[in-house]
Amino acid sequence: MTSKPTNEVLNILKQLAPSLLETKEARSLPAECYTSDEFYHFEKEAIFYRNWLCVGRQEQIPNAGDYFTITIHDDPLIVTRNEAGQVYVFSAVCQHRGHLVAEGSGNCKHFRCPLHWWTYNHEGALIQAPEMIRIEPFDILRHDHSLPRLKTEIWNGFIFCHFDPNAEPLAPTLQKLDEEMNNYRVHEMLTMPMVNIESCKWNWKIMIESSLEPYHTSYLHNGPHDFAPGKLAGFIEFDEDDGQVMHPTGFLHEGAGFSSDQNAIFPIIQGLSLEQRKRMTIAAIPPMLTLGLLPDQMFWNIILPQAAGEIEFRAGLCYPPDTLALPDFEERYQLANDSVMEINEQDLSANASIQRGMYARLSSRGRYAELERTLPQLNKWLAKRYRSYLNELGESVEELGHAGTTEKQLG
Repeated sequence: MTSKPTNEVLNILKQLAPSLLETKEARSLPAECYTSDEFYHFEKEAIFYRNWLCVGRQEQIPNAGDYFTITIHDDPLIVTRNEAGQVYVFSAVCQHRGHLVAEGSGNCKHFRCPLHWWTYNHEGALIQAPEMIRIEPFDILRHDHSLPRLKTEIWNGFIFCHFDPNAEPLAPTLQKLDEEMNNYRVHEMLTMPMVNIESCKWNWKIMIESSLEPYHTSYLHNGPHDFAPGKLAGFIEFDEDDGQVMHPTGFLHEGAGFSSDQNAIFPIIQGLSLEQRKRMTIAAIPPMLTLGLLPDQMFWNIILPQAAGEIEFRAGLCYPPDTLALPDFEERYQLANDSVMEINEQDLSANASIQRGMYARLSSRGRYAELERTLPQLNKWLAKRYRSYLNELGESVEELGHAGTTEKQLG
């Protein structure tokens, strides 16, 4: 439900201009962007209900009737595949009295509300409503009471949805990342079971920031991340129409990876260029997806905000089919999962500490380092969407004026 932004929100937005400058002049976002409940509710409308949201990967539902559920803010959703093999995302809320028709994951012939047995198919259409024929012809009832369906797009195996049925396609905004993914054949990869991490006490933007900036890797991750020091990071051209923020980081040696000996745990993905064998690429498709492309695997996270200072997230690892066929895959996978979780645990602790610092009276808007060039890019991604929502409401904030369409290629 749209509503005019409060004075608190407008005052925060008026402070954003220093965060939209080029890296050498830019300052971090105001602390209230991470702590204010009112700003969080503004972002729910401006960002989450008006942008493409990643909810999972298509191989999580390989068969007809497979489904899993995910809740985005106050909306429980079902992600499922119908008999024709098409993927759908629709509300899990029965349109009769509001009971959820599905939770968790599994396979079923239909979704039936346990309260009154109203039943829906795998496209969200109402197919049964006991005794309601006494009230209204079923065709009319089905038209008005089928489960609301979200617009859906599959991109490189990732499932995205949008609350606006008239939303512009996602793929044209991701061309830079799509080009990088091509050799990895991400659309053919298979994902391992997701790990759900609950009650993380930090703002959703902190999660994306910590994923994107390579400045901290040589310090916070000193040791396990030494094969890819921040000094070998590069930065990618960014403009206002980009749907991703991304950067590569070079390796000290070819075929490196997160392991005890800092070499790739699995065989190098066939078809990678020499440059790709000697680097990893970190990317975010805000507001919900972050990922990392390594020479032997891909890791990815889905971010689910719960409040201004709290999120849940789902973490997963993806592999080519021939990697999963290795006779010792499970043993190697355990090593890979342990290595990634070691990095995650360090980030989780740091993110929680950053959030605590944001509440301090003496916190400040720090200067970005040279190796944090992705963060002003993320700020520009956010500002464009804040501005669009304000325009929709007939509001404007001069400080959110266009921050330039393109920045120079950064080596």
